[in-house]
Amino acid sequence: MDAADKLSHQTIRSPSRQKNASACKICYANLFWLFLVGSVLGFVVEGLWCIVLSGHWESHTATVWGPFCIIYGIGAVAVYLLSILLKNQNFLVQFIAFTLSGAAVEYFGSLFQEVCFGSVSWDYSDHVLNLGGRVSLQMALAWGVLGVLFIKLLFPLLNRILARMKGKGWKIACIGLSVFMAVNLLVTSAAVSRWRTRAQNPESSNPVIQWLDHAYNDQTMEKLFPNMQFQEN
Repeated sequence: MDAADKLSHQTIRSPSRQKNASACKICYANLFWLFLVGSVLGFVVEGLWCIVLSGHWESHTATVWGPFCIIYGIGAVAVYLLSILLKNQNFLVQFIAFTLSGAAVEYFGSLFQEVCFGSVSWDYSDHVLNLGGRVSLQMALAWGVLGVLFIKLLFPLLNRILARMKGKGWKIACIGLSVFMAVNLLVTSAAVSRWRTRAQNPESSNPVIQWLDHAYNDQTMEKLFPNMQFQEN
């Protein structure tokens, strides 16, 4: 009797354990991997889109080291978090939420870049119903479609993949790449800021600025960020 009860108890708990194995979990490591993969995929998608439109590859990286399109990484994290909140909602609610959140990510991402660096990397001024060129109706709707496709097709699979990315090796990789991305963003910020002011102050005795002038001169920066334009003061 005891053995039968034990077997029955294990049988009942088994589905629960399977469910927990693929359950949504919000933690730094999961969000970081989403950000990193989303940034790389965004870089690839933007490059392929340029091939479709103009017949040649064009870099849309947002960092000086590596193929990272940061706005897509942020978007991936936002879509994932919304998917957790909206997984039981109907299609219309999901579509509206993804549309609005995508528009918000693009708008405030553009605003942050302009305020902090005096530059912009995308301009939707030629789109119908745009808001300051930072976001447009058609791009917001595209975010809505992508978000719904994500939650319907990729969300369950992604949770299972993230559940397997555990252990010491993954933790070390997460820490190492986090440090790398932090330094990468810091150097990128310094290089872009120097690029903006180099024409007004071409010479400097500061060793950091001298290194930036050597490693990231105007030609290098124009190649890395072909779509970046500085706003007039």
